[in-house]
Amino acid sequence: MKIGNSNGTVFAISAIVMSAFASPTLAAGHFISGLQSMYPAYDLDDAYVFQSSTEGYTSFILSSNPSTPGSNKPPAGVVFGQGGLYNLHIAGDEKFKTGMTLAFSFLGEDITVSKLTSPNSPIGEKGNPIGQGKVGAAFEITGGIRIWAGRGNDPFFGNGIGLADFNDSRQRGQFKPDAFKEGGDLFANATASFIVADIPNSMLGDKVKYFTTTATMHKGEWRQVDRLANVLFPYVFLADTPAVQEDHQQHRPDLDVEERRQAVVNNTFWAVSVSGSQKGREMEYAQTVADLVMPDVITYTIGSKANYVVDELNGRPLQDDAMNTVLQLMNGVAIDDFANDGKRYREEFPYISPAK
Repeated sequence: MKIGNSNGTVFAISAIVMSAFASPTLAAGHFISGLQSMYPAYDLDDAYVFQSSTEGYTSFILSSNPSTPGSNKPPAGVVFGQGGLYNLHIAGDEKFKTGMTLAFSFLGEDITVSKLTSPNSPIGEKGNPIGQGKVGAAFEITGGIRIWAGRGNDPFFGNGIGLADFNDSRQRGQFKPDAFKEGGDLFANATASFIVADIPNSMLGDKVKYFTTTATMHKGEWRQVDRLANVLFPYVFLADTPAVQEDHQQHRPDLDVEERRQAVVNNTFWAVSVSGSQKGREMEYAQTVADLVMPDVITYTIGSKANYVVDELNGRPLQDDAMNTVLQLMNGVAIDDFANDGKRYREEFPYISPAK
């Protein structure tokens, strides 16, 4: 999701894409900077992982290319970028050595799905093709993996206007939870491009660490356009460090703790200092939160009930109030953004309600 402040610093919350560093914008998961604005079809929007509606499977969802303000159409003019890669990275260990990457490439309505045996595969590496299908139609590929990809209604819900005001006030040293009483759910009419993969649990192990990336050719070489896992991660936990916020999108999680953990600590320390929620233990609290959210991946115990709540960050289902969760983690106190589940999704695979 993406969010911005009143001074023009761009954030994101899941429905709106804009030119880099133009006016404030809102979408669902990331900071729009150079490469995202140049290649909006590869601008990542959200990530989910939870127990499938089919017994013995786990569902992984990637969304991208969120709609622009006042429209439910993809801003890039296409549903998926042509010739680049959309990657589901699924690691089975803490160091991202075991697991797999599913890479998706598109040519018109044709989809090619490839598999790599590394969960942290090099940028631009395609792996071995394991199946093909069409945009908008469910299909099965090698290993019994089920796939659906297409344009759909965005299930994310959140108060982006309130978040922009809240973050702006915090930067000035003011704790303003009442900011969320204005605005509401900005995503009621938003759409995005989705990839859904239902993967047999037998292929996954006991626990996974999930993140998504996109890549395309830029000036003759493969470049990572975007990266996303935890909801609103750069726009909450890195909100006061814009240089780190932008840099985060072009890196991988194996470097997070070493290179960006301290920024999360500093930002959280400032947030709880402003909120006054952790008096006398601000640094201890900030260190604890940094350990919870770094590296920036979604951790999920296979076969369990997914919950994206403060007391249990285990996967991310479609229905959980993710914005409320990260607001509480960041500020050390429960905050309601006054946006509720719009239920813009289905209970069965492929879960996404197709856009009209």
